[in-house]
Formats: sequence, structure tokens, C-alpha cells
Amino acid sequence: MKRLLIAALVVLLVVTGGTFGYTYTTATATIDVSVVESDFASITAGEGPTAPTVFGRFTGIWPTGTLFTITPDPNYQGDLVIKVYLVNTGELIRYYHHCNMALEFKDDEGGTADEQGIFQCLNLHNAVVEFTWENDTGDSPFQVELTGGSFRLHHWKALTGGSAKPKIWCEITQR
Repeated sequence: MKRLLIAALVVLLVVTGGTFGYTYTTATATIDVSVVESDFASITAGEGPTAPTVFGRFTGIWPTGTLFTITPDPNYQGDLVIKVYLVNTGELIRYYHHCNMALEFKDDEGGTADEQGIFQCLNLHNAVVEFTWENDTGDSPFQVELTGGSFRLHHWKALTGGSAKPKIWCEITQR
């Protein structure tokens, strides 16, 4: 178990280490999602929402969509903790005045599967949200969904046809 944790940490550092090393700009504000394998559940990156085109001193809302689909292993009988990280806040803070994403953990029928039963806000000042799932709650597969939110570019950092792309990471651990 300890070796698996160390291997997962090394993979995390390799994948996210390069993320902080460069600024990625495109003609749209898109969201990258990343996953890592888990013994407790399988994670699939969703198609993600269709991103709006941004320019200049743009203010907008994030379109809704599924970021991750999570299917707990049928042999695992425990509870899970699902953490979602915004991994490139250092890069984003240079471009965005604010960047707020409302995330929810839902079951396959669209009901809340999170123990708290509320949405959580992923943003530049709170770059991790945590959902808890009790094994007997909801029907699989589950989704981490972007259900709303907004962003605004800095007034002094007018971008010409591009923006920094938020990069989102999902991790599942035992509770």
C-alpha cells in the first residue's frame, strides 16, 4: 500500500510539475481535466464543458458539464473521499481577477451523492474541494460536474485572442 501511494505521488509530481512551468494560451477558455488510476474506483475524464471565447477584459460564466465520471470498484466496501484540485492557480492568477467554479458530486440519476449534499466552490483562493461518499449512497456511476461559476480577466491584463486554461485534477482515496 505504501509503495502504491509513493508511486501515485511520483506520477502526480511528474504530471503536474510541467503544468506550472509554462503559460498556455488559446482562443478559448477551456478546462483540462486529469485523472490517475485508483484501487478503489475508476475515473474517466469527461468531455468537459464547451468553453466560451474570451478576449480583452472579458467577464463570463463557465458552461456546465461533466468533468469526471467515477465508478467505485464493486468489491470495495468502504467510503471514498473525492478531491478535485485546480492545479495551475499560479498561472491563472496573472490573467483572472476571479475564477469561480461551482462543482457538485452527483449520482447517475442526477441526485447529490456527496455526504454534505451541497455544491463546492473551486477558485483561485481555494484550489481544492473535497466530496465524501458513503458506500450506500446513490447509484453508480457518479459524476463530478461543473454546475456554474464565473470568471473575469484582469483589467490591466487584456489578452489578445486567448486566456490561460484552468487545469483540474481528480484524486480518490479511502475515507
